[in-house]
Amino acid sequence: MNLLSFIKDRLYFIFYTILLGCLLILTYVLVILEAGNQISISNIFYMIVLSIFMLLLFLAIDYIRHYRFLNQLVRMKQEPSLTFEFVEIFMNPVTKEQKTWIELFHQMNQATITQLQEQIKMKEQYELLIHQWVHQMKTPVSVISLLIQEGKRTFSDESMKGFLKELGEENDRFRRGLEIILHGARLQRFSEDVKAEPIDLINLVKQVINEEKKQFIQRTIYPKLETENENFQVHSDRKWLHFSISQVVFNALKYSRQGVGDTITFSITEKGRDIVLCITDQGIGIAPHDLKRVFDPFFTGENGRTQQESTGMGLYLVKEIVNRLGHRVSIQSTVSEGSTVQFLFNTNTLHER
Repeated sequence: MNLLSFIKDRLYFIFYTILLGCLLILTYVLVILEAGNQISISNIFYMIVLSIFMLLLFLAIDYIRHYRFLNQLVRMKQEPSLTFEFVEIFMNPVTKEQKTWIELFHQMNQATITQLQEQIKMKEQYELLIHQWVHQMKTPVSVISLLIQEGKRTFSDESMKGFLKELGEENDRFRRGLEIILHGARLQRFSEDVKAEPIDLINLVKQVINEEKKQFIQRTIYPKLETENENFQVHSDRKWLHFSISQVVFNALKYSRQGVGDTITFSITEKGRDIVLCITDQGIGIAPHDLKRVFDPFFTGENGRTQQESTGMGLYLVKEIVNRLGHRVSIQSTVSEGSTVQFLFNTNTLHER
């Protein structure tokens, strides 16, 4: 704290001291006049100078006394990431009032730490519950898939096959929902669950396409892969990147025109040191007023109202994951023409991190 701020905080005391000095001088004048003596201007001047000197002396001593404590407060205010450990350093109160404030701060500090620890414990328990539940649900999902496949081989009745097909589609939606929940929970501990490694981007895209082969066939949509060469390597985490690309591909499948033979194009190109993956569909597109919010959590927009399984979490997770991996993702879209999601990789991004 500078001297000017210190003086501003003590204006009331300065005003009181000046008023008191004026009253003393007035009393002196009245006493001299009542005694019939002549007023000495030099004595009045001496009293004024003495009063000012004593006031300045007191302010100087008080400023020196509080200087360290006040400066520490200013440093704390300017600290960009204030922590409780940093605050502990400056526990040097000068007055009883300051000591009382420090003790109050300690009590608040301890109460906050206790509440924070309780919240962390509850959060960890919740995350553990989610993980356990998701993993437990994966077993019945797999069993249902096996039963559906067995049923298709066993039953020849067309109505039964149609029923099994619908059951399989609902089971697949359930499986995707579990994946979103699981990755959303894991995102809280992203740094503990990431492994940087060189990844063949073309093979990863082919793997995603192959995993969604049934969806492409059922919806009569054709994947098309365009690459400038046979080898594009990026440094990333395979599991997280695989989930991100899969989520974008499923959105492209979901919002494409069904059964008319549209194409989803996967284009991998190189721009300087960057590698660009574009996933382009020929679907219904995204309204301009929704486009800037598609990466917001729980935002479904106009298209989400036509798709009951839309949660608004898919693209949000994609954005969060890609950003944490050190890559970039963006989306361009035209209504009734389609959308393009672009992944931009710096070949050494995650490796350098």
